[in-house]
Amino acid sequence: MTVLSKAIAQQCFDAEPLGQHGQRVANYWLSLWRGDALPLRADFKPRDVADQLPCICIFDVIPGESVRCRLFGSILAQGIGRDITGEDWLAMTPESMRAARLERFSTVARGAIGRGLRASIRESGEQQFSEELMLPFGDVADDGTRQILVHVAWRPTTYDPTVTTLELSGGLSLAFRVTPLFSSAA
Repeated sequence: MTVLSKAIAQQCFDAEPLGQHGQRVANYWLSLWRGDALPLRADFKPRDVADQLPCICIFDVIPGESVRCRLFGSILAQGIGRDITGEDWLAMTPESMRAARLERFSTVARGAIGRGLRASIRESGEQQFSEELMLPFGDVADDGTRQILVHVAWRPTTYDPTVTTLELSGGLSLAFRVTPLFSSAA
């Protein structure tokens, strides 16, 4: 028998800490757990991480079927040049990457932490990397929809006069890892 374990989630972040922005979101999410039960979406109060909201997205995921953007942070919208709230994230993904993206989102939605690096290119041609964090909520709607919280620690640079943009092509994060939140129970 397998059960969710908050201890596994905590160990994930203790073993490999996030940058300060991602760690703030992870700590808040961890604080919302109910024992070993994932936090519910209703438990998430945006005002408690207001400084991170511009870099937060929430996705509706029907595992194995669909990924739709429910909320897209304003800094991320600035980075790609538009707000994708309400849009089908898989339709925006290159066809060759859709199955991998659906698998990543489905795995996280079922109870895992996803971590990766998101690449972007400055107008100067220089690469910039941003930490991506994917965290599940415990709710499951009647149609099977689950929600996940995504935080991308990307910020436009203020010290560099070149314009920085996130990749709009819908490419996948690099070096993506999943930490399942289930343990074996006796």
